[in-house]
Amino acid sequence: MEEKQGVKIGMPVIGGLIAAILGGIVWAAIAAMTDYEVGLIAILIGALTGYAVVLFSNKRIATVHKIIAVLFALVGILLGKYLTVVYFTSELFGDVSVMELVFDSEMISAFVETFQEYFSQPIDLLFIVLAIVSAWQIPGRMARTSLATDASSSDHAPRA
Repeated sequence: MEEKQGVKIGMPVIGGLIAAILGGIVWAAIAAMTDYEVGLIAILIGALTGYAVVLFSNKRIATVHKIIAVLFALVGILLGKYLTVVYFTSELFGDVSVMELVFDSEMISAFVETFQEYFSQPIDLLFIVLAIVSAWQIPGRMARTSLATDASSSDHAPRA
């Protein structure tokens, strides 16, 4: 998994995973504080995963890195939705903590069974698409910016 045709993917996968987990936690925390899901967080998750993949790949971007960013953006959104459902379920029952429910097999099964309900609104789909676009575009833009910076700095170097 580490290297394919000179492209390293191990560290970008780790970066994408970290970004997805952090993004999902932030999504749920904001939902818990506001009692409302803010769909714009999905776009931020896409941007965060894109940035993390670039950071962990040392700005050497290939198409596979963009795919990694998109996949982890989707993982972050899914995690955010799941943690939000867990939080509101714990609030509903009161005597069960969030940490007890996060890894509860019945909670996971219930979420999987009702999965489509959490993504059934057109606005949800819009934010998911925007997150995908962010996750796809940020690595390419950061790589181009990095290459442009490298090229301009080499233009100013003294020549022998």
